[in-house]
Amino acid sequence: MHAALLLACAALAAHGAHAQVERRLGNFREVFAWKQMTFNINGQTLLRDRFGSDGLEEDSRQKRQTDEVVFNNHEEEPERNWNQNSGSSWIRPQRQMTYLNRFTSRPDSNTGPISTSTTTRPTSPNDEAGRFFIQYNNVPMGMERVGNRLFVSLPRRRHGIPTTLNYINLDRESNTRSPALTPYPDLRQGRRLTSVYRTRADQCGRLWMVDTGLMEIPNNPQQAQPPAIVVFDLATDTEILRYPFKSTDVPAANTPTGLASITVDVINGDCSNTFAYVPDLTTFGIIVFSLRERDSWRLQHNYFSFNPTAGNLNIAGHRFQWSDGIFSITLNDPDPSGCRTAYFHPLISTEEFSVNTCVLRNRTASSDSDYFQRYSVVGNRGENSQCTMHGYHSASSVIFFADIGRNAVSCWKTSNILNPGNVAVLAQDSTRMSYPSDLHVTDDEVWVMANTLPRFGYSRLDPNQYNFYIYRGNVNDLITGTVCDGRTSFAG
Repeated sequence: MHAALLLACAALAAHGAHAQVERRLGNFREVFAWKQMTFNINGQTLLRDRFGSDGLEEDSRQKRQTDEVVFNNHEEEPERNWNQNSGSSWIRPQRQMTYLNRFTSRPDSNTGPISTSTTTRPTSPNDEAGRFFIQYNNVPMGMERVGNRLFVSLPRRRHGIPTTLNYINLDRESNTRSPALTPYPDLRQGRRLTSVYRTRADQCGRLWMVDTGLMEIPNNPQQAQPPAIVVFDLATDTEILRYPFKSTDVPAANTPTGLASITVDVINGDCSNTFAYVPDLTTFGIIVFSLRERDSWRLQHNYFSFNPTAGNLNIAGHRFQWSDGIFSITLNDPDPSGCRTAYFHPLISTEEFSVNTCVLRNRTASSDSDYFQRYSVVGNRGENSQCTMHGYHSASSVIFFADIGRNAVSCWKTSNILNPGNVAVLAQDSTRMSYPSDLHVTDDEVWVMANTLPRFGYSRLDPNQYNFYIYRGNVNDLITGTVCDGRTSFAG
């Protein structure tokens, strides 16, 4: 009896301790937080910088030398120039291997938090080339929950990122604040992806993404392979589609840097009749892809460009100007014909716009005389509401916004006029919600990632403090009592 009582008390104390450390931001609950990212590579946890290709399969290890960055490409393609107008070409070498420029590995690089440098020689990102893992350079940009897995993507904007797409097993890591990332679907297949910003899953059990194909090394970008839409079957964790964009989709050499998100539209539940909409924030367009036709086309409109009057940002103590155009597209429920309203916005803007998806899906619509009038200005979200991603919740008809301009998450009920009085700020914090880089609505939950990106880009992250956060919140808990719940009076 005494032993049973002790066990019960211990369990109660453990539960109380867990409850005490639950961290909240408004009605959001912190799910994970990291000072720096770690990886689980075939059972080995990477906690510090590594020069070797830890955990690579033997055949890949034999093909990979320490002075080369190698990406395995499993699909055969004829040799061809990728974009003859871009000034850069991509030709698939023999034996299906893509090699970036050669270099000499330099162990005295002091860019990362762990360094063996004893010199004050200035460093550049290229000093890190060839290193398998540079912990400081791993900055998560996107996340999405699908079932019991949370996908986390880290675009290759620096050297030393083992895999660009990874996941966390939520069942196994539910009580871990800073879990290690596991390459998706495994290290060998994951290395076939060059750089992924964000993913989106559809109702057909598929995971969609854009592989930009670009190593965005400052002052030395390398186009390792053509930018492409990539789709995985989540039931088998196998790649089922890689569709390289056509040269007409990608009008400039810097266009791949702007392919940072994707929106998937399954028409009337027909998985074979699916469209993907890819915003291009750099050269201001939307690339539309038809799965059934295996074809794509590009659309242009002035609403895709940035607003110069909204370009001044003050984030994480840094003042700067950006010029990012159309960034995010979210869809409401379909009408009987399968058409939806696509809400979109440039990153550098406080306005929201819309267009019917049947316009986007019509490859000849842009040649119609009234094409430009088919786009609408929805309204203005308010001062400092520059936003990365947004997501629509069907049951409540509410859109949630990841506001980088005010370090916040906000909401708007789409039946209300869009103006600042009808937008509610749900959570805000200059540290813990600094630069919300991704937001996704799944079931009745809103998931948000914040990654302090401007501090990484303009100064330095402190590896002794928490820099990256993931939150989740129940939709009803978030909007109840706000102008978004449909019961509160709103501004007309």
